Amino acid sequence: MDGKILLFGILLMFFMSSTTLDSYPTLQNNIEVIHVSTYVDENRIMHVFGELKNIGNKSVTNVTIGATFFDSERKIINEYQRSAELRTINPGFVSPFEILFIDQKNVNKIKDFKLNANGTEARTQPVDLQIKIDSSRQDILGFYYINGVIFNSGPTSANNSIAIATLYDMDGRVIAIGRGLAEPKDISSNSGASFGLAIVDKLQTPKGDRYSVVADSDEYVSKPTITKEK
Repeated sequence: MDGKILLFGILLMFFMSSTTLDSYPTLQNNIEVIHVSTYVDENRIMHVFGELKNIGNKSVTNVTIGATFFDSERKIINEYQRSAELRTINPGFVSPFEILFIDQKNVNKIKDFKLNANGTEARTQPVDLQIKIDSSRQDILGFYYINGVIFNSGPTSANNSIAIATLYDMDGRVIAIGRGLAEPKDISSNSGASFGLAIVDKLQTPKGDRYSVVADSDEYVSKPTITKEK
């Protein structure tokens, strides 16, 4: 299939008494979908969060993850997809993802959904970025801010560098994601750049138990996660 890796996900059942979906990991073609959770925000948009773990021995790039949503009669309500947060997922690495169900009129009709992902094999991304967390705090509105520095130890510039934060609940499920560009976004070799990001899902941040941060760029990536207690 011309190097394309396909992932067909697990069916996740919806319980009427809750805005979350019970979830279980699925394993297909060396990509594991883990730590899935959902919630409906104040604008009646459903967020589907989770992580894609590469348990194979080849890197995967241009990964997209999609969700097909069904009603109680197993009829398709709608389909949406988003890109994985990491541009390339190296073997052993994990990338968070978020899918938005924006069909506000039909969000209450969702009874279950299934996930699918696809990507292409790629060269391994050098692990030449490092992250240092300087501070983190939650404000009175519920926004959670993380500030730090991305350092590039690679031989060339790290372009379009970004920090990605994943917030987990007490059960280890992904419940929110935050992103922030480095300043400057193109980091010269053997130099650093500051970043600041906000996790703005204010209905989710009070549920947070811990978070992880990873740095990504066109050329390099950091170690899978750098974790601190929230």
